[in-house]
This record gives sequence, structure tokens and C-alpha cells, in this order.
Amino acid sequence: MEFNLDESGVPESIKRIAAFRGYTLTKLGSEFNLRYGTNYNQQSFSRKLRSGAITCGELKKFGDLLGFTVNLELK
Repeated sequence: MEFNLDESGVPESIKRIAAFRGYTLTKLGSEFNLRYGTNYNQQSFSRKLRSGAITCGELKKFGDLLGFTVNLELK
């Protein structure tokens, strides 16, 4: 399955994919902390998604956690 990032942006795409995979944002934040040794509380995790302050490395980690790979393709 493929999800394309669209004009709604990375944060909305992550939320959509997480919901598709059965994750709430709370569960996604907890799993992210456990797997990658981060220490986001729910408020800071939600703020990070809302503001779009996600690094490329974090985007790859979100993809991995949700069972996807993150790629850029040449048009």
C-alpha cells in the first residue's frame, strides 16, 4: 500500500496513516518513546505533529514504526 504526502502536509499524513494502522496519537507517542528511547510527553508529541517540526530522521522512524518505508522518488 502507498500513501502520498499531499498539501495537508507531513503531520496530517502521519495522523492518517497512524489511524489506518490502528494507532491513536497517545499510543503512537508511547510506542515511539519505547522504540526509539525518546521522552516526549503527550503534549510535546502532539505539538511536534501540529507544528510540523519533524526531522527527516523522525519521519523515517514514524514510517518504520507504522510499517512503511519513506522514500523520495524522481519524477
